[in-house]
Order: sequence, then C-alpha cells, then structure tokens
Amino acid sequence: MKEAKGLANAPATRASIWMKVGACVGGTIIGCVSQFVGRRRAIIVSVFMSACIIPAWILPSGEHSLSATGFLMQFFVQGAWGVIPIHLNELSPVAYRSTFPGLTYQIGNMISSPSAQIVNALAERIFIKDEGGPHVKAYGPVMGIATAIIATGIAVTAALGPERRGRRFEEALPAGANLNMIPKDVKDDLERASQEENSRPAVVSEKA
Repeated sequence: MKEAKGLANAPATRASIWMKVGACVGGTIIGCVSQFVGRRRAIIVSVFMSACIIPAWILPSGEHSLSATGFLMQFFVQGAWGVIPIHLNELSPVAYRSTFPGLTYQIGNMISSPSAQIVNALAERIFIKDEGGPHVKAYGPVMGIATAIIATGIAVTAALGPERRGRRFEEALPAGANLNMIPKDVKDDLERASQEENSRPAVVSEKA
C-alpha cells in the first residue's frame, strides 16, 4: 500500500488493521454458519466471494476504499480458512483426531511455502502505473492472480472431497485406549457411538 498506492505509514497501518478485523469477524461468523449449512458449502461460497472481490481489493487507492475492500476480502478469505481446521478434524480418523489435522495442515504449509517468494519475485519483475508512480512494482495484480488460483484450488478440493459434519468425537476412544480400564456402562456407550459413527457414510454427493 505504501509503494503502489502511495499511502503514508499511518493510513496504511489503519487499512491493515481493518483487514485483520475483517479476518477475525469472518472466521467467527462463517465458522458458526458452517455448523448449519455444512463445511463444504461454507468454504466454497467464501472462496467464491473472495475471488469476486479481487478487483475491488487491488484497484482502489484511498485509505477508506482499501480498508473497506480489504475488510471484505479478509472476511471471506479467513472465513474459508477458519472452517478448514474443523473440516479436517471431522474427516480425520477418530483415534488420531489430534494428530491428523495438524499434520495435514502443516504439510500443506510446507508445500505452499515457496509461494510468497514466487509472488515477490514476479511482482518485482513486473511494473505498472499506479498511485505510487508510473513504474511501481506490480504487487497488487500478482497477489490478485495468486489469490484467484488459491481460491480455485480450495473450492475444487472442497467440492470433490467428503464431509462428516457433526461427528461425536467425545464418545470415541483415542488411540491406545484400553477398554478394560473403562466402566462397563461407559464402554457400552462408546461402542454404540462407534457403531453409529461407522454406519454413517461420508457426504460426497451433497450439492455445494
């Protein structure tokens, strides 16, 4: 914002703060909504909305415009990412529900780790005319294209994958648990819950 949009430090900081506020609000609201409409629907709609907002996110120049569009952009981006952890939890093998989501998430981070360097390298090789001058680095357009690619990947992955919203983890045994150490009435409840859970098919054909 300081280089391409020509903003001073104070307005650029305020715009960044509003973006972070949008991320917190979006993660909270869309996370709650996903409990009713489904994880996949919430993720797909959120990334679709974020993709639609990309032009409004990179084209404005003033502090207020950048704050408003940045708020909306982060609302939907972090709204989608806020649902992904619980979605991974529900898809994980019940006995490994503490390990599977974190491991999966960090493997994804490892694979995508070069993306920031790639975006910076491309932006520093391409120059555009913007409020910051006639030859400023093209951070906005490059970030917009990268965001569109990421949004498409998330939407396709979520749409083609299964969903197990509403799994009852509290009634399942963790890995290595010994049934002989559990009272009979509790063991019966756990076995019944496990049978019910195994009989529930993953939601694959649900329309997003």
